[in-house]
Amino acid sequence: MIQFIRFFFITFSLTVLTPIHAQDKPDSLKGVLSKQTGDTTEVSVLNLLSQSFYLSGDDSTLFYAQKALKLATKIKYQKGIAYAWHHFGTYYFIRHELDSALLYFERSLAIKKEINDERSISGTLNNLGGVYYNLGNYAKAMDNYQQSLTIKLAQGDSIRAAKTINNIGLIHYIQKNYDKALDRFSQALEIKRLKDLGIVASTLSNIGMTHMQREDYTQALRFCKRSYEIYDSLDIKCKRKQSAYNIGYSYLQLNRLDSSLMYLRSSYNDAIACEDQSTLSMALSGLGQAYMKKGLKKQAEEALLKGFQTASQHQLKEKTQEVANKLYDFYKAVGNEKKALEFLEISTDMKEELFNEDLTERLTTMELNFAFEQERDSLEYQKQAELLAINVNLKRQRNLRYLTILGLVITVIFSVVIYRYYELGKKARGILEHKNKTISETLNEREVLLQEIHHRVKNNLQIVSSLLNIQSKYLNDESARKAVLEGRDRIQSMALVHEKLYQSENLSKIDVKEYLEELVNTLFQSYDVSEDRIKLASNIESIDLSIDTTLQVGLLINELVSNALKHAFPAEKHGTISLSLIKKDDVHEVEVSDDGIGINSPDDLEKSYGYRIIRSISRGLNGTILMSDQAEKGTTFKLMFPQ
Repeated sequence: MIQFIRFFFITFSLTVLTPIHAQDKPDSLKGVLSKQTGDTTEVSVLNLLSQSFYLSGDDSTLFYAQKALKLATKIKYQKGIAYAWHHFGTYYFIRHELDSALLYFERSLAIKKEINDERSISGTLNNLGGVYYNLGNYAKAMDNYQQSLTIKLAQGDSIRAAKTINNIGLIHYIQKNYDKALDRFSQALEIKRLKDLGIVASTLSNIGMTHMQREDYTQALRFCKRSYEIYDSLDIKCKRKQSAYNIGYSYLQLNRLDSSLMYLRSSYNDAIACEDQSTLSMALSGLGQAYMKKGLKKQAEEALLKGFQTASQHQLKEKTQEVANKLYDFYKAVGNEKKALEFLEISTDMKEELFNEDLTERLTTMELNFAFEQERDSLEYQKQAELLAINVNLKRQRNLRYLTILGLVITVIFSVVIYRYYELGKKARGILEHKNKTISETLNEREVLLQEIHHRVKNNLQIVSSLLNIQSKYLNDESARKAVLEGRDRIQSMALVHEKLYQSENLSKIDVKEYLEELVNTLFQSYDVSEDRIKLASNIESIDLSIDTTLQVGLLINELVSNALKHAFPAEKHGTISLSLIKKDDVHEVEVSDDGIGINSPDDLEKSYGYRIIRSISRGLNGTILMSDQAEKGTTFKLMFPQ
């Protein structure tokens, strides 16, 4: 179960003026603004007013940011220009116009770096991470979050650092690394507890969603309800909507449908009021599923289609893929195979676009580098602290007798030299152990990644096979239908190789004997042939073959055995198909034979598509294909290829 999530990335207190905490602040700021000073103070007030209307739902943020930008440009106030661009970015980000948000945040960041405004640089980096997160570019999101966190930790700004730690937790969450996600959320919650109820509520919501991903909906309800109660008490409906959705979805999974519909409708109404298309698509999807469970098919279809249109129109890739998958389930359940196939194709295409095979490795490497830098900085700080302690101790001994001072200095120098050699050796051992651990972890991650790749390739081939199987049901032309089913069998033979690979401990080779026997048994089942009518005699040696060679041998045997099953034994004729794979010296021999009726026309065989595939495979293996045929005595194909 893939869960939709939404996170707000708004940075407050960006200017040197006092942040806004109450409803009457905009009015008091407007009073200051009425003096029309035309200097940096007026620019700062305009920027604060722009910030105060972030969640107002109107264009006030944009209005005051434009005025601030105009005046700051006129008086050449770079800091005011940078903050105005930041407010532009936040305005478009809240409305999920991500391309515009990205443009203005980058403009703001460039100026802030020029004037070296470290505190606000970290805020804009955090928001850029939020934009890339919503665009589905998790590598760039993590990079910006790491940069933001480094600055905040260096400044000792633990509260704002906690927000970024929370965001990093969401990256782990979307990558399904739930243990790391919970660690990050818990770390953020400890920093924020009792200091900012709104941020506490956000973190509680994230912890609840992580439990939802683990399908522990009872535990998820415990955290999500606490989050909802805080938002409700603060009357922050534009954040309450996410918690309402999470509660509604959890009740849906627990089949408490009336409670589910109540919270999902609440989320739907809040999302409309806040113009949040992401949460709106989530709420519509949840409502569609709840209606379906209650047997209200018309309402279910309307809600799901509206959710799909909302997600696709606003380029919400993950939401589009998820709702398309729910529509596939819906149409499959109601028996509309054409619509089911349409949305299955959409879901599959979006899934391939979203998941990049090296994404997890890049994110892990980035965080390991960050952890290493933190550890290194910590050791340097500890070393400096120890040296400072020695100097202080020496100063306190100034009034001692000269001989005592001289002896103490000699003792200290001797101790420092010994300690330094000891520390250097200890540090060298630590670095070596760390490198060995990193190499071991990298190798393990590579193994997991290769298994995941083979698993995904196998799943994608199975999807293609299923699509061909569905398509064959709509073909009236028998020859076309047979061609499609033959293509399906070829794809299944390749999928079987990848299945064996991700199940194998050795990812560079598979058990050829087991693979070929399972492949042939699958073909017998596919053609509905009983072992009583056609028997299989196999002599397959345990031979080490590369993955590419195994694939080609599998395709060859698929063609030859399929041909024998289709043509060698007509009219319920009984017989035997023999399969062998042996190695003589440096030459491998593959032989497939039958005792059927033989080949009617060798000339037609030369022109057939299957035989062209066989010859192509033979050339690919630098081998030789031999064929012998006798009427009513059967056919034998033998392929010989070098090691």
